[in-house]
Amino acid sequence: MPISTLLRPKFRTFFLAFLFLSNGDRLQANPPNSGLDTILLSAVRLSVGITPQTGIYIDTPGLVNENHFQKLPALYFIPVSMSRKLQAKYVSKSIFLQFSVKNDADTAASVYFLPGFYCRSINLFKYNPAKQKFEESPQLPGLKPNDKNIVSRLKLGPRESATFIAKLSFIKTTVNSITPILAQGFYLPTLYSQIQNERKLNSIITYLVCGIMLMMIFYSFAGYYTSRRMEFLYYSTYAFLLGIMFFFKAILYKQPIPSNFFFESYFDFILQASGTLFYFMFLRSFTNARNDFPFLNKVLFAQQVITFAGMLVFSGLNFFTTHFLVQNQVENLVKYAWSVSTIIFILFAILKKSHILRYLAIGHGFLFLFGFLSLYLINSPNRFNTTLNALVNDSLFWYEMGVLFELVFFMIALSYKNKQEITLRAREKERLLLEYEKSAIERKIEILAAQQDERNRISADMHDELGSGVTAIRLLSELAKTKMKENTPVEIEKISNSANDLITKMNTIIWTMKSSNDTVDNTIAYVRAYTAEFLDNTNLKYKVEYPESIAPIELTGEKRRNIFLCIKEALNNIAKHSKASEVIIGFQVGAGLVITIHDNGTGLNPEKMRDFSNGLANMRKRMENIDGHFSIHNENGTVVTLSVPLV
Repeated sequence: MPISTLLRPKFRTFFLAFLFLSNGDRLQANPPNSGLDTILLSAVRLSVGITPQTGIYIDTPGLVNENHFQKLPALYFIPVSMSRKLQAKYVSKSIFLQFSVKNDADTAASVYFLPGFYCRSINLFKYNPAKQKFEESPQLPGLKPNDKNIVSRLKLGPRESATFIAKLSFIKTTVNSITPILAQGFYLPTLYSQIQNERKLNSIITYLVCGIMLMMIFYSFAGYYTSRRMEFLYYSTYAFLLGIMFFFKAILYKQPIPSNFFFESYFDFILQASGTLFYFMFLRSFTNARNDFPFLNKVLFAQQVITFAGMLVFSGLNFFTTHFLVQNQVENLVKYAWSVSTIIFILFAILKKSHILRYLAIGHGFLFLFGFLSLYLINSPNRFNTTLNALVNDSLFWYEMGVLFELVFFMIALSYKNKQEITLRAREKERLLLEYEKSAIERKIEILAAQQDERNRISADMHDELGSGVTAIRLLSELAKTKMKENTPVEIEKISNSANDLITKMNTIIWTMKSSNDTVDNTIAYVRAYTAEFLDNTNLKYKVEYPESIAPIELTGEKRRNIFLCIKEALNNIAKHSKASEVIIGFQVGAGLVITIHDNGTGLNPEKMRDFSNGLANMRKRMENIDGHFSIHNENGTVVTLSVPLV
């Protein structure tokens, strides 16, 4: 058994490399033969995959000098995993593919060799038996400018057999793959189309996700326009950057053009990292983490710093070094940091028991799960069961699903937050309204208190100043009448009567204006006293009926004044026109104050109504001014009813 088969593959490479170095540049007598089957050109009718007939050597130690090499140090069959992705540690290395082709036709023929994606360059070497070494084959005419990164043309003479080695260098990305194919020239456009359309379902889903992201951008702009909250601008920028990344992933899939090389090797991560950076800014603003959750604010801010620093290091490694493995590790470290922050966010939301944080945490849970699955598919050559749909093995699909679920629960959190804000605004509006009403009531109370003070002051001034003056006039007129006896002039008698009337009216005004009298029981007492005084010099008997106990119910000065003047007018009419011998004044206190004035006189005479119609009209108008009611009718005399609400 050969010694190479006894060693592990990793040590086998170093052993063969040692053998290669020990041989130096000595030419081998025979062309390389690693047991690979020869490919017949007659089998290439349209296109055919030649992975089983192709050997691979990855020049990890940098041993191969293609200027004068005659064979590769070691060949292996191409692993199935490399048809899915090329591991990051091999991306920056020179990769050699070796295969043998035979033209079994009697005429010269040419085919095109497509090694895989994404090749930065393809150098083809053909074995020259005469010189016993591989010589670089010149590019044959007929290739378009972009084709040099995807195919190389092979030309064989009649019945010629040849061994070829293709030196491949790949762009700095994790989506490279090795799938060697031979194809006829006329079939190349169709082959390109088939390869680019193999992800058709995935692309349709990606475009749908891009449409949803576009709707979120419009929604976020509308939210910012109406509320001027920066969190909506942060989220719209996040949605825009991720939407651009998804769109380019779909539209540039397997496009061997410089713009796609730039996107796949550098710009896709920059878009994703920039979007995530704005997402952390959005989370800090949306949750008001600076004020409400200081610990969470520190975690999210640290992630912003890590993301920005990772973008700087990633850019430096991309533009100024050829070490893709380190560059890829920086990208993975940044993404793992995102995963750690997501876990911290979820745990923090569970502990804090905040509804908004919980909704966001559920979305983050989906984003973490699907993002981690996407990262696994990117960095691992393994895939799920090959019988499953290719969609299931697509890393971008899972990441898109994570973003989509995160978007759904963000909308739920936003709706809940808007509901909270509406409730808070309603409560604040209600609080301000209550404060306004309270201040209005306080101002009204202050005004009423000032009015009461002014009323009391005026009533006191009238009592002290006018009252004493009018009383002096009455006393002087009475003294003059006494001295003059039978010779008293009529004018002095009139002065005395006018002084008496004026004192009575002034007392009524003072009683009305004094705030301490603004109660129902005080009104009843005053009416009873006035009735006794008014009917004292008449033949009318009177009776005042009222409840035994009366609660201290407020009755404003205006209402007291109008009620009293109506009662006074009614008593005056009874004394002058009713020919009654008795009058009963009744007070009923409930939701309103009802006063009835009932005499046993002749009752109302329609023919004589005109004599005191002005008085009745004034009584009705006075009661209407205080939202009361006035009525008069005959019932064993005349009944006058006055009512006024007390509420």
